[in-house]
Amino acid sequence: MKKWIAGIAIVVIVIAVGGLLLSRQSGTKPPEVDAVQTAAEVRRQSVSVAAAVPRRMQERISLHGIFSPWAQVNVVPKVPGKVAEVPVEVGQRVRAGDVLIRLETDELALQLKQAEAALAAARATLAKVEAGARPEEIEQAEAALKQAQAGYENARLTYERAAKLHEAGVMTGQEWDAVKAQYEVAKAQLLTAEKTLELVRKGAREEDLISARAGVAQAEAAVALAKLSLDNAVIKAPISGVVNQVNVQIGDMAGAGMPVVHLVDIDKVKLNLQVSEREVVLLRQGQEVLVTLDVQPDLELRGRISSVAPAASQTGLFSAAVELNNPDGRVKPGMYGTAHVIVREVEEVLAVPERAVFTADGRSAVYVVKDDTAHLVPVEVGMRSDGFVEIKSGLAAGDEVIVRGREFVTDQALVRVVERGISQ
Repeated sequence: MKKWIAGIAIVVIVIAVGGLLLSRQSGTKPPEVDAVQTAAEVRRQSVSVAAAVPRRMQERISLHGIFSPWAQVNVVPKVPGKVAEVPVEVGQRVRAGDVLIRLETDELALQLKQAEAALAAARATLAKVEAGARPEEIEQAEAALKQAQAGYENARLTYERAAKLHEAGVMTGQEWDAVKAQYEVAKAQLLTAEKTLELVRKGAREEDLISARAGVAQAEAAVALAKLSLDNAVIKAPISGVVNQVNVQIGDMAGAGMPVVHLVDIDKVKLNLQVSEREVVLLRQGQEVLVTLDVQPDLELRGRISSVAPAASQTGLFSAAVELNNPDGRVKPGMYGTAHVIVREVEEVLAVPERAVFTADGRSAVYVVKDDTAHLVPVEVGMRSDGFVEIKSGLAAGDEVIVRGREFVTDQALVRVVERGISQ
């Protein structure tokens, strides 16, 4: 056994010596040299780099706000009544004119019938006044006039005879007074009969016509009001939207002025903003903005500024609003959102990823990689946008800067680039 182990050892030594001689003859470096080179490679920091390139840059401000419906209405009944039907429920979409609530109408229907009856009576009165006296009424007035004329003639003759007798002293004073009284009565009756016939032939007076016509107009208005009250017992949606609240149920008393349904139009929504004086000067009506939701920041929506208040409120802030389409109802009123407003945009400025820039000795700086060596280079930065920062001075187009791994790098340190073209 010992002889077998010794034999194996001799074979290994022979192979090793042969390999050493072969390597010297072929010019291969000895293992010690390879070990030194491997140690140097291990000391190099692995980094990822990106080139400084021209790009379009946008300066933005972010404004926070809360969403509200584009339109909302508290629907109130115009007439009081007991609720008979509620054909809608919360969350239901309705169109303008759809029925929301029905009130009981029995009493309102009776009021309409009463008003229609009063109108019919007023119209009949007007027709009678406009038609004037009937032929038989005229004949009756003419007959009365003839009778009055006959009575007057008889009284006149009696009066003339009595006057002679009185002068002759035959008639007493009391008898003379009675004759004179009968004569005056007959004369007055004649005048009355003549006037009556004249009025009958002329027809109604103008003031009677005016009064009768006013009565008809008043009755027509009462009918229209009764019809309107009956129509208003059916409460309809004034706008298209979604039912947000239903405040009554069947059997409840709905009072005039009491909201029964709350409707919201969320096919479009508004993001309501409160901005400072420095921000308000950067906004203008119609300006396009990018909107994100706090609960879903990766969702980007397009909107535009719909209004900017001309004066600040008591808080010193200015109100502004962003409108955006919301056809799928994804944005709910009451949610919080952010409007990203582009206030300045420039073309073809040199830029690098923001992660490449840091502060060294109170100045912005980057590590530029040249010949596998990191060089600390001070830079002047400008605007920041979408994860990039503008480089105003210090770099040239094409310079490669360290984006990842710079925390472990120092000036003039050896580095090993493992990835190029990193943007973040």
